[in-house]
Amino acid sequence: MNIIQLIKRIIDLNKGQIYNIFSSEALLRIIAWYVTPIFYYLRCSPNLISVIALFVGLYASLLIFIYGLDYIGYGIGLYVLSIIIDHCDGNIARLKNIPTFFGRFMDGLFDIIVLGIFQSSILYAFISEPEELSDITRNFSDPLLILFIISIFFTPIQHLIYDRYSAYTRWIKEEHSLVIQPTLRREVSFIFIDFINDSLLILLIILPFYFDIVVIYFLINLLASIYIVLLHLLFSKKYMSAHAENHRKKDIKR
Repeated sequence: MNIIQLIKRIIDLNKGQIYNIFSSEALLRIIAWYVTPIFYYLRCSPNLISVIALFVGLYASLLIFIYGLDYIGYGIGLYVLSIIIDHCDGNIARLKNIPTFFGRFMDGLFDIIVLGIFQSSILYAFISEPEELSDITRNFSDPLLILFIISIFFTPIQHLIYDRYSAYTRWIKEEHSLVIQPTLRREVSFIFIDFINDSLLILLIILPFYFDIVVIYFLINLLASIYIVLLHLLFSKKYMSAHAENHRKKDIKR
């Protein structure tokens, strides 16, 4: 399969994967279409690509931890690259028709690790280099530090509740034959959430040039996480009031 045929095949397999063509997520997924052939020709497995994305993301954070704001631009660039690579593993899995639940589990886990440590590295830069902040931001550094920590704490919570919601809706659908979608993207409009994610990416790109904007970044991240958590709690109340069988008793009977 030549490169042109391969890219066309990747695009065909990704039909339905992009919900909002005008979002930054869509842009990064599209870029991944043209990066995926590198891993295809190198015969990389989807799980290996996930590991590569993990190490690129961790190296991005390491640069910021070690060199601070001097290398924050490189760190952010590598972080974005890790997101692009992360989209490639799914492309390879679909190309080779080898998607697995283990792959999806590890992919989600690595996403949480990369994002959590990356945000922690930005927090470290905020603490270690106060001279790069304006006088106003420096004067409120203590309460802002608490805000940033809470914001970082909510990041894995947001991903956790998304995965739990998806798992339980599939479980309920199987057990009660109910029509429930495993993602809220088909229940409510995600244009607002996509806009927030786009804003966070833009703020990261601006960060090396004006570090004070880190305050807005963590504030938006916190509000977005709380909104997504509450949204999933609302719909879980709507769909998960179905009776839950005692599966431990079932296992004993077997």
